[in-house]
Amino acid sequence: MARGVFNPESLAWRPLGRLGDLILLSLFWLLCSLPVATLGASTAALYDCAAHNLRRGENDLIGRFFGTFRAALRLGTLSTLLWLALFAALLGGLYGLLGAASGTAFFTPLVIAGLLLLFFLLAALVWVFPTLSRFRFSFSALQVTALRLAFGHILRSAALALLTLLALYACVRLFLPLFFLPALAAWGQTFLIEPVFARYT
Repeated sequence: MARGVFNPESLAWRPLGRLGDLILLSLFWLLCSLPVATLGASTAALYDCAAHNLRRGENDLIGRFFGTFRAALRLGTLSTLLWLALFAALLGGLYGLLGAASGTAFFTPLVIAGLLLLFFLLAALVWVFPTLSRFRFSFSALQVTALRLAFGHILRSAALALLTLLALYACVRLFLPLFFLPALAAWGQTFLIEPVFARYT
């Protein structure tokens, strides 16, 4: 009986093992994202582990994370820099426009349009690094494919963007979720992304 209770494969231990995986993956993601430019590669590795280790129960979580991270490093870094530049340009442009429109009838419509643009940009971005983790593309083909997936599955894209925003808000506002929520959010994303990927694999 005792052997059954302390067996790591038993039902009693599985939730603790899953929680440990969530924390470990989130810490790996956080540490590998610290240079900022490597955020894309670490996000690709996080998603890959969420799809294979968390969802499908495959082994070698550590080896898979760092293997995917290394494979995605070059394109992931270039993609991160591109998308950071796009967001910075959009935010800078909106800041200038809103400053010029302050106190006029155009201010509120510009705010709404700006928020929608940012949301749709995020809805496209959330496909880039999962796609990088699963398929091999050139840099330009990766961006185009992500855009096609985003606008070809607009409702899924909106749900993915909303999930990402909620996770980001919780991590920034409460801090403690930062140690498990990134992996949990990636696991949640697999239920929206994997059915789409299954059509192409």
